[in-house]
Amino acid sequence: MSPKRWCGVVGVTVLLQLGCAGGGAMGSAAINAAFNTGVALGAAAVSRSQGGCYASCPVGTTCNKDTGYCDPLPCRGECDPFEECIEEKFVYRCVARSPDTGKIIVNPPPKPSEQPPSEQKPAEPKP
Repeated sequence: MSPKRWCGVVGVTVLLQLGCAGGGAMGSAAINAAFNTGVALGAAAVSRSQGGCYASCPVGTTCNKDTGYCDPLPCRGECDPFEECIEEKFVYRCVARSPDTGKIIVNPPPKPSEQPPSEQKPAEPKP
């Protein structure tokens, strides 16, 4: 359906629902519940037909476009950019990432220009 046609359908359903809200009997509550369920099912079907999930995914989950369900993110997406999520015995936790080389240098060696004066060679006298 085109977007204009959807707007018309939604407008008519809202007007119908407002018109039926006047009766306060138990039967009108059941009709409203059935009507709202139909609207929700229609909205879920439209979302799914457009490649999305059946419902909007909450924080910490992502939409799986193949199944239409919300899948949890590792550590529910709570790790900082410099951390990674580790699973240990069904428990997830964020830990600091190691460098790409895998080596952690605690005290890097000084650069040649920063060597202490005792290790520097004395300058040769100019003739």
